[in-house]
Amino acid sequence: GWVILAPSGWNKFEGEVGAYDVKWQDLVDSKENIKVSSTPVKSTTTSISALLGEGENALSGVDELGKKLASKRNAKLVSANERLTDDVLFYEFDFAIDDGTHQLLSLSVNKGKIWSLDANTIEKRWSKREEMYKNVLGSFMPKLT
Repeated sequence: GWVILAPSGWNKFEGEVGAYDVKWQDLVDSKENIKVSSTPVKSTTTSISALLGEGENALSGVDELGKKLASKRNAKLVSANERLTDDVLFYEFDFAIDDGTHQLLSLSVNKGKIWSLDANTIEKRWSKREEMYKNVLGSFMPKLT
């Protein structure tokens, strides 16, 4: 399980296998959405920092991982940060995607899963959604249930 402060008045959709566990979507504009996804990892993986890899191919930190993720999304990395809350390390990214989408992405590892939370809107609506999306990402916490 997990906890999140989801947007009120948005449609909620339960999991679509391989795409997301739960999605909230604006009633008016389907491009405005928030998705929670999880993927199982080895029980020995206890932190999102494991995504940086090991050895000579290891990424140097959250900024380098952000740049790698941005290139896969055809996006500009606006910011990359890490945050520690209740002993869970979160990597948080802000992307301006070439197709006109603005995306916030949060990655964490807890309870044997990689948790991904992404919030999307069109770039011209970003200034209206930024505060709400950052609050939603900041509220997300995988919990034992």
